[in-house]
Amino acid sequence: MKLRWIDWLVIAIVGLIVAFILISIYGIVNSKGIELFSVTSPLIFPFLVGVTLLVCWILTIIKGIKNAVTTNKDDSKELLHDMVVAIIYIIGVLTYSLVIDKIGFILGSILFLITGMVFMNYDEEKYSKKIINAAIVSCITVPVLYYVFHEVFKVMLP
Repeated sequence: MKLRWIDWLVIAIVGLIVAFILISIYGIVNSKGIELFSVTSPLIFPFLVGVTLLVCWILTIIKGIKNAVTTNKDDSKELLHDMVVAIIYIIGVLTYSLVIDKIGFILGSILFLITGMVFMNYDEEKYSKKIINAAIVSCITVPVLYYVFHEVFKVMLP
């Protein structure tokens, strides 16, 4: 039993992202002398995200090794499908980042979230039901997130 090459690739990419976040925070703390462990520190949120990603990354590696399966011909079809979905999703994220300034954060994020949830949902239910469920969740989640980040944390959003 072993992990597939794509599993190792994903583990490596996520590991690089986690390392980049934590090393960047360490560099900022050392170069600018900003206190990290303070409620008013501008680095506390990125630090918590980095640590959470690190813990989840380690747990994912452990779970992946425990549940590793041997590959067969059906896995290659599933892997190809997953790679196509990932590439399309990356294109969607890039498109979202390019158009968000033009259509606004709330509308752009709602549309992006609906599209992502419908596209990533592999259930056998009808597309109309997927779209309605995604729209309900998106229309509630995005304004709440906007309020929390814009009004509570005072983060400027596009």
